[in-house]
Amino acid sequence: LPAGCRLIRYWDKAGTQGAGNYTSGVLMAATPDKMYIVVDVVRGQWSAAQREAVIKQTAQLDRERYGRGVTIWVEKEGGSGGKESAENTVINLAGFTARAEHPTGDKEVRAGPYAAQAEVRNVKLLRGSWNWDYLEELTAFPNGTNDDQVDGSSGAFNKLLKPNKARANVA
Repeated sequence: LPAGCRLIRYWDKAGTQGAGNYTSGVLMAATPDKMYIVVDVVRGQWSAAQREAVIKQTAQLDRERYGRGVTIWVEKEGGSGGKESAENTVINLAGFTARAEHPTGDKEVRAGPYAAQAEVRNVKLLRGSWNWDYLEELTAFPNGTNDDQVDGSSGAFNKLLKPNKARANVA
């Protein structure tokens, strides 16, 4: 990655082992010249306990690779169960910069700014084993079976657009 990138890992969580939706954690970087790079995607169908272990392990690996420069966001689903799940993930990530948010608006609307940048080739992907599944899901959206990587991508991208006054997540 170029020097001076801001890094966000955004998690869209699911909780059914081996079925249903996927938990997806998208790590995205914004370069100083306003290019966006999808650095890594972690994706799986884990139980709640397995998911929390994977999220923490991923945070540790991100720290080893990028120092303390990765801010972690977790999507907070509606209802008290979603709030509690997001809070538990933030607690699980004690020692990391982790926050939860309840996104508002339609998924397609939230994905629009990211899609616009991708359409003008201002988004790059680092080569990885996750590339094929990622591109398949994003190109099928909104008519595909899954949208978890889309949610993680639009969440990370929209967070990178916010000014970072503290500059605490610069790698």
